[in-house]
Amino acid sequence: MENAQKALANCLPEDKKHHHLTPEIIRECYNAGPSHIQTALQPYGYFHTQVQSTGLTRSGQQWSAHYTITPGHRLHITQITLRLEGPGKEDPALLTQLATFPLKQGDVFNAIDYENARDLLLQVANQNGWLEAAFSQKEVRINLTDNTAALLLTLQTGHQFYFGAVDFSPNPFNPAFLQRFVLFHPDEPFSSEKLLKLQENLGSSGYFQEVIVTPNTEKAVHYKVPVHIQLTPPRGKRYLMGVGYGTFTGPRATLGVDYRRVGDSGQHFTLQARVSSVLKGLSAKYFIPGKNPLTDQYILGAEVQKFVPDNGHSLSENLSISRVMTFEEWQHTLSLHFLNERYQVDDTPSESSRLFYPDYALGWVSADNMLNPRSAKSVHLGIRGASANILSFTNFIQGDIKAKQIFSPTEASRIILRGGFGYTVVNDLSRLPLTLRYFAGGMDSVRGYPYSSIGPGRYLETAGVEVQHRLIGDLSGAIFYDLGTATDHLNDNLMKGAGIGVIYHSVIGSVRLYVARALSKPGDPFRIEFSLGPDF
Repeated sequence: MENAQKALANCLPEDKKHHHLTPEIIRECYNAGPSHIQTALQPYGYFHTQVQSTGLTRSGQQWSAHYTITPGHRLHITQITLRLEGPGKEDPALLTQLATFPLKQGDVFNAIDYENARDLLLQVANQNGWLEAAFSQKEVRINLTDNTAALLLTLQTGHQFYFGAVDFSPNPFNPAFLQRFVLFHPDEPFSSEKLLKLQENLGSSGYFQEVIVTPNTEKAVHYKVPVHIQLTPPRGKRYLMGVGYGTFTGPRATLGVDYRRVGDSGQHFTLQARVSSVLKGLSAKYFIPGKNPLTDQYILGAEVQKFVPDNGHSLSENLSISRVMTFEEWQHTLSLHFLNERYQVDDTPSESSRLFYPDYALGWVSADNMLNPRSAKSVHLGIRGASANILSFTNFIQGDIKAKQIFSPTEASRIILRGGFGYTVVNDLSRLPLTLRYFAGGMDSVRGYPYSSIGPGRYLETAGVEVQHRLIGDLSGAIFYDLGTATDHLNDNLMKGAGIGVIYHSVIGSVRLYVARALSKPGDPFRIEFSLGPDF
């Protein structure tokens, strides 16, 4: 009946819609109502609808129209005849689409479902290169005597088109590198969907400011369609600068520069410096795209870092080589590190350690909206280890897992669950550098405790739950409870934190402000915590 209500809303003539509605105009619309209702219900198989006008009433400026509707019998499909003609009549994709045609004999006739099924058949033809495809017959034969409908569709495929040569506008990149983005081949059946995917991939690669992909069917030779790609690269150098204040880190600053083009094969280089009371570091990374620049790259890295948590300090140098691969929604990172570190834990003597170790990380994120999700899940796994027989001062194996889920039980609320667990097997704990030991505390760990103030330890255990509810507009209130520890003994001394907060869901992610209490400290001291950015 929704379509009938829409028809009544549009019953006014166009030349009267923007004028004052007089009683005469309203009664004219009311009298025409039965005809509009009958027409509105026909696409849904109701061709015997009886509509009786039962009253038009007025209360002040409010008018109410009343009708009694008897839908009558609906039409049922008794015959479906689908045919393919032309060179593509044996095309497997088209034959499959006919075999899985959404409408079946015995179904109630619905004109909207019929048009969607018909358009889908034509879309499948176009996506397989049959650009001239058209229906030479598309009939719906309705018999109102026995309330039946017969569907007759004949698709004339015409000639099949193929991809031709792909050329690029003048740009700083090597043509061989650009061709690695093109995942279709010449003489492959033409598909506009693949062209849209190509434009999307090039646009999201970070190499280009603007991408326009244009097929030229008018210049097709022997049904091969040439494709031209207009590329606008960004400036070759980008500077990065950020300043802020963290409740636990104090003032912090980030300075960096990104050399977007080193050579013509997609390689680029970044240099970044970070300064805060807890962490100071200088890092450099050199990126080399793999066979598929969108899903495969190599990274050469070097970093010098000073780490000053509550319970120690360290100075480290780290050289690394990594390969990052993406399959579906899973990101695989395989790295090889050479770490040299000088560190001290509490009042123990200062130590030095050197480790040569591989590291494998697996990450997966699925969200309905990456900035402010209402439904999302993430899992991150990591494993690393070293042998004293291979350029290392000690043997160790370490593995950890972190997971997070967001779901919305109501339109105005969100629940966030997260947890983490880490485990280290090590021969001599004193030989394990501070940066490879576990810490807890801080915004994404146990709120109410300073960043990395819990630990260090060979074990990590964290869990948290947060309930958010919309207060007004994009502003929500929250309550939370966290617990966790990082110690040398499993389940030892779990620290607890709880509190309340307000969250503003902005266009750049969530702005979060919490009042958190450290429930496991004498006097339950509280802290103000602030963060800005997306949930993942």
